[in-house]
Amino acid sequence: MPSLVGRSAGSIVVLALAVGAAAAGSRPNLAEKTISVSPHAVQAGGRVRVTDVVVNRGRTRSVSSTTGFYLSRDRKRGGDRRLGRRPIGPLGPGKESIGTTALLLPSAAAGSYYVLACADDRRRVRETTETDNCRATARAVRVTAPGDRSPPVFAGLKSATTCIPGPVGQGRTAPYRLAWDPASDDVTPQSAIVYDVYQATRPGGEDFSTATYTTDPGAITFTTPPLSSTVAYYFVVRARDAAGNRDSNVVERMGVNPCV
Repeated sequence: MPSLVGRSAGSIVVLALAVGAAAAGSRPNLAEKTISVSPHAVQAGGRVRVTDVVVNRGRTRSVSSTTGFYLSRDRKRGGDRRLGRRPIGPLGPGKESIGTTALLLPSAAAGSYYVLACADDRRRVRETTETDNCRATARAVRVTAPGDRSPPVFAGLKSATTCIPGPVGQGRTAPYRLAWDPASDDVTPQSAIVYDVYQATRPGGEDFSTATYTTDPGAITFTTPPLSSTVAYYFVVRARDAAGNRDSNVVERMGVNPCV
């Protein structure tokens, strides 16, 4: 009889473990799918824009949660400066939440940092696993010391050309190649200056509040995505240093097609 009792008690333990495992497996599982940051060079005390995607990889719907953002030296959670948060509504299985958050950097944070996004930052959601909540930016943000307030010296865009052999007609597209001489700055080296490209379809129509494209640091050319051959395009390029200072030239070039 004792052996039967022992077997019965053991069965109960096994059953309880199985039930617990099944319950854990049916929970939600929030994770950071992607994260990106812009700009990649900013003055201490300035702001960056972080875009992240939170996904529920679990089997059940999650309750509302919060994603937290941190400034990290090593891309790992632990002892990092919290920059802000983004509220996340309930997410069903496989559902995603994407958002862009403006974050203020500390005024005394000069150096290179990664931005870390952590889903369910306050641990309000019971998940199948708590080890995949955080993700860091692939590229570090260079934070410069305050004090640089002078924009680069830049002569502006020199040319904007494409090559579409005639006849030009509907449905045909081609990229434009923009070229300029490098800007100079009293603090930022030429290799670290980036260029913001503004595109319009009428003279003077550029929206200088938002760049259409931004180059890699040190670039002196840029190739646009393929654009329609039947639309006239106008371009302005402005130089921006590592502190975020941008020149204000209004040199505009119309895209030309010398291959016709």
